[in-house]
Amino acid sequence: MLALYATYRADENRWLAYSRRNDDYGPPLRRYLHPDVSERNATTVTDFLAAAGLADHRQGSYSRNGFGGGRGFRSRIRARAELVVLLEDHGVTPASLGVAEWSELLRLKAPADRWGGPKRLLPYSDTDATLALRTELRAYNAFLDQFRIDLEPLADAPSALAAQSDDDAPDMADRQRRRLYRVFNNDRWDHGGRFYGGWWQQIPSAHRRHLLIDGEETVELDFAALHPRFCYHLEGMPLAPDIDPYHVEGISGPNVRSAIKVAFNQLVNVDGPVRLKAPDGVPAMLPRGTNYAKLIRLIEAQHAPISSWLRQGRGVELQYLDSQIASRILGYMRFRSVCCLPVHDSFIVPRSAEATLGHAMLMAHWATLKGQTGIGCWPIITGWTSDAIRDRAQAEVGEP
Repeated sequence: MLALYATYRADENRWLAYSRRNDDYGPPLRRYLHPDVSERNATTVTDFLAAAGLADHRQGSYSRNGFGGGRGFRSRIRARAELVVLLEDHGVTPASLGVAEWSELLRLKAPADRWGGPKRLLPYSDTDATLALRTELRAYNAFLDQFRIDLEPLADAPSALAAQSDDDAPDMADRQRRRLYRVFNNDRWDHGGRFYGGWWQQIPSAHRRHLLIDGEETVELDFAALHPRFCYHLEGMPLAPDIDPYHVEGISGPNVRSAIKVAFNQLVNVDGPVRLKAPDGVPAMLPRGTNYAKLIRLIEAQHAPISSWLRQGRGVELQYLDSQIASRILGYMRFRSVCCLPVHDSFIVPRSAEATLGHAMLMAHWATLKGQTGIGCWPIITGWTSDAIRDRAQAEVGEP
């Protein structure tokens, strides 16, 4: 009921999926469920809410084909205004919501059945390693609770944002989502591992510039071209700082680099000779005479030295590496009592802690790559508010 309420307050048209299969509530998946939930009480509650006119409900279905497979969709439910009014009459407000302590912080997923398809949660037994990871997450989440993380009103934003609607900014219901968790993939603890769960990760970068931590303006520093640089480094060919792996010879334009970045990320994540489709908006970034298929061919030709990383489904290996770097950064910033918000390969801190964050990013990248390959390497970091702060952070670690 609270999940329905929070979802409605964030987007009244959004549905929540759930399962009516008893197997999905069995012992293998208990770690992902509330201790008291079962197929019986889940279906009883959803059927009651729908019959009482408090929720819209669509029961799932599955159609088999003649080849041993099939297609279907899960049951889903969404709150109606009547349920929201009823809960608020009994004292529920968006500001009073949070993420339950019982929710699992380490999530292990199976490979997707198809490219871009969903990945189901898997059961697992705890080890010393998983217990240590969960303890670290709990400690960092408790640390985050000490800070007020907010978004200044976009009505006061610079004119560059004036045309953007405030509707994209998360409301108070969504802003309670700040309990970080990690997701590992392919039934392996060295695939994936990125941090999720923070509401700031779900908003556009233009909005993130208006984040406040305890009322202080923030800065976001970003590792530039991290994954292609990883690929070359792991093949023993670290790229020079002045080389941009998102530049492809023979193609240019104001937005081409963004299109190349999208296409490269597809290539490191797809497994096999799949025909890659351009996401919405990407074709418009390409110059006349260049379609998406041609762009893919040009990228594969230019990055032939790292072909073992393309179309091999190895993106989750790169994610694991960047998650290890992120873990070191968060640990260091907690040690320095600085609130740090991860967004995969970028990090947000109060403006006064910019140099401290830069120092942490430089050292975490060097130590992680050195431990992985025996070759240390400094990253390219963007987002500095001044050359002086950048130079100070680099001088502290001895980077030329």
